[in-house]
Amino acid sequence: MQKSKKIGAVLIIGGGIAGIQASLDMADSGFKVYLLERSPSVGGVMAQLDKTFPTGDCSICILSPKLVDVEKHPNIELITNADLTGLSGKAGDFTVRILKKPRYVDEEKCTGCGDCVSACPYINLPD
Repeated sequence: MQKSKKIGAVLIIGGGIAGIQASLDMADSGFKVYLLERSPSVGGVMAQLDKTFPTGDCSICILSPKLVDVEKHPNIELITNADLTGLSGKAGDFTVRILKKPRYVDEEKCTGCGDCVSACPYINLPD
């Protein structure tokens, strides 16, 4: 049996802790990874929990370093706020269609300062 070379890219659907870990493992193995998440941010349910079961470990203490690793990894492209709308092809040769939902903020220019919230004419947040 002949070993196959790691060529190409993989798409991981879901940016929860399992998708994050799978992305890191595949990227570390040499694959280009596209991590697709439907919501505007990754982390899934684990990002909402205080502690993990059964150990009681701090959830964000586990998740936070992995989020940093995903952001910094050269083989991972994170695609958030997007849906998979089409899939075609065969094993090892897939083509996907992804629909990115509008953000109304330029992701490349965003610094997280919050100025866009006060300037946005479409929302009026209560105090």
